[in-house]
Amino acid sequence: MATGTATLADVEAAVREITASVLDLPDVERDANLLELGVDSFVATRIVAALRTRFDTEVPLILLFEEPEVAVFAESVHDLVVNGPED
Repeated sequence: MATGTATLADVEAAVREITASVLDLPDVERDANLLELGVDSFVATRIVAALRTRFDTEVPLILLFEEPEVAVFAESVHDLVVNGPED
């Protein structure tokens, strides 16, 4: 998916899907806290790498730890996808 074309729903679905896959869970709810689900730095790296590949956008690893709720993290990732990194 090209940068700037993903909707917030696309990004949130990707965060949920990727996290569920990496943690071997059937589903991840939008209000779930990623850290409480067991995401550590290794898992976070895998999630961020998958998002980078999917949306062709650099996602800072620290963002996941600063905003661990799925919906909030997805919104921040969406902002990066649409607007690019802040200078």
